[in-house]
Amino acid sequence: MSFHINHHFGVLAFAAVINILVANMAWQRRGSTLACRYFSLMMVAATFYTAVAAMEAGSTAVSDKIFWSTLEYVGTGGVIVFFLLFSEAFVYEQSQFNPRHLLRLSIWPLLNIILVATNSWHHWIWVDITPGLPPNYVAIYEHGVGYFWILACLYLYGLRSIQLLAQSTFRGSPLRRRQSLFLLLGALFPYLGSALYSLNLAPAGLNLAPMSFMGTGILSFWALFRMGAFDAIPVAREMLIEHLQDGVMVVDLQHHIVDINPQGRSLTGLKSSCMGRSLHSVLADLPDLLRNYDRGIEIPFDLWLGTKKSYYVTVQISPLQDGQGRNHGRLLVFHDITQRYQAEVELRQANNRLQSQLQEIEFLQTKLETQARQDQLTGLFNRHYLNEILPQALEQAGIEHYPIAFVMLDIDHFKRVNDTFGHRTGDLVIQTFSRILFQQISAGDVPCRLGGEEFLVILPGMTLDAGFQWAEIIRQSFEAAAVSWRNSEVKTTVSGGVAIFPDHGTQDDELLHAVDLALYDAKKGGRNQVICFNHLVHQ
Repeated sequence: MSFHINHHFGVLAFAAVINILVANMAWQRRGSTLACRYFSLMMVAATFYTAVAAMEAGSTAVSDKIFWSTLEYVGTGGVIVFFLLFSEAFVYEQSQFNPRHLLRLSIWPLLNIILVATNSWHHWIWVDITPGLPPNYVAIYEHGVGYFWILACLYLYGLRSIQLLAQSTFRGSPLRRRQSLFLLLGALFPYLGSALYSLNLAPAGLNLAPMSFMGTGILSFWALFRMGAFDAIPVAREMLIEHLQDGVMVVDLQHHIVDINPQGRSLTGLKSSCMGRSLHSVLADLPDLLRNYDRGIEIPFDLWLGTKKSYYVTVQISPLQDGQGRNHGRLLVFHDITQRYQAEVELRQANNRLQSQLQEIEFLQTKLETQARQDQLTGLFNRHYLNEILPQALEQAGIEHYPIAFVMLDIDHFKRVNDTFGHRTGDLVIQTFSRILFQQISAGDVPCRLGGEEFLVILPGMTLDAGFQWAEIIRQSFEAAAVSWRNSEVKTTVSGGVAIFPDHGTQDDELLHAVDLALYDAKKGGRNQVICFNHLVHQ
C-alpha cells in the first residue's frame, strides 16, 4: 500500500485522537446511564470513521482510497444509529436497552454499507474517481444516485436526533437546557461539514465531515465532564419519583412547570405538554391552589382535583433550596386521600343512620376499633397495629435469619412547645416529623406513633449501624425543619435509641425495653442525639 503523510492526514488523525479520548472517558462511565453507553458507542464509531478517513487521505493509490472510503460508510452508519439512540435515551431519560429498536434502526445503514461494498458492480455510489495529485493526493469522487440515497438516510437519522436535542433545549431546568444546547451544537458540526462537501464548497474537494467530529468531541466533552450532562440525568428519579403514589410537580422561580411525574399528571389532569408552561395558566381552574401558592403557604391543605375523575388530595407546597439556602423554585406534592375521605363520609352517614340503634352503634364501634390501625393525626401506624404485627415480624425474621433494627424517637421538649405555642402548633410539629419519617421509610418498614411525641420505627433487614445512620438522617432532617407560627418559626430536636434483633433480644418486650433504654440514654446525655443500646451499660 502506497502511503503519504500530508496535512489532511494530520488533521484527521488529530481528530481521531480527540474522539478516542472522549470515547474512552465516556466508556469508563458507561454504567451510569443508558444514554452514556450509547454516547460511548457513538464516539467509538466516530473515531473509527475519522481514523479510516485519515487512512484514505494518506493513501495515494485509487484502490486503497476506495477501500478506506468503503469503511467510512461503516463508521457513518454506526454514528447515526448510536447518535439517534443516544438522543432518545438522553431526552426521554430511558434506562432499559431495547434490542428490537436497535435492530430496526440498523437495517437501513446495513443495506447502505452493502450498496457501497458492491459499487464495482453497479457504480451507483461512485461513477468515477479522479486520482489525487501531490502533495495532498486528494481524490475527486464523482457521485452517483446511490450516494444521494445514502446521504438522505444520514440526514433523516441526523435530523431526528437534532430535533430531539433541540426540543430538550426548551424544556426542563436551566442546567438541563444548557447541557442539551452544548450537545446540540456539537452534533451540528458533522452535518455542516457534510453539507459543505456535498455542495462542493469544501476546499480542494476535501470531505470535512470526519474533521468536524473533532468539534463534536470537544463540545461533548464539555457537556459530559464539565457540565455533568449524564450526572444530571435523574436515574434515581425514574426508580423513585416516577413510581411514587403521590403526585410531584416542580416549579421554577418564574413559576413555570419544569417537571411532573405520571401520578401528578393523573391527579391534575395535565399532559406532558404542560412542561415549560406557567403554573397559573395550566391550573387556572384551581384558584384555591393558586391562592395558597401565591401566598407561600407551606401548611398542607385539602383540595378537589381532576376533570374526568375527581380526586380529593392533600397538597403540600415546599421551597426548593440548595445547601447555601438559595431558592430554586418550589415543590408541590399531591397526596391522594380520596379513599380515606370517602370512607370518612360513608362512616358519618352510617353513624347518622345508626344513631337510633344502640346495638348497631356498638357493633360499628367494635368494627372501627379492629380496622383503626393508623394514627389520624400523622397517618402512621398506631400502637394497636404494632402489637398485632410485631410478633409476626419477629417470627418471620427468625425463620429467614435476617436482622431487624428498632428505632425509638422522642421529640425533645415537646411539652414546652405545647405550653408556649399551643396544641395546634404542637400538632403541626408532630405532622412535620411524621412527613420526614414518610420520606425516609422503604417498603416493608413499619413506622408507628406510640403516643404523644414518641415514635417507633421497625426496619426489617437493617443492621445496627445502618439503623443508627438512618436515625441520624431523621434527627438531622428534623433539626433543620421548622413550623411557621405567627410570622415566626418553631423548631425543636429529637432524640433516638437503636436496638437490633436478635442481638438485643428475641422477644418483643425485650427489644422494646432495650430500645427504650437506649432512648433514655440519649435524653439523659443531653438530647438531640441517637444512641445504640449497649449490653455492658445495662447489665
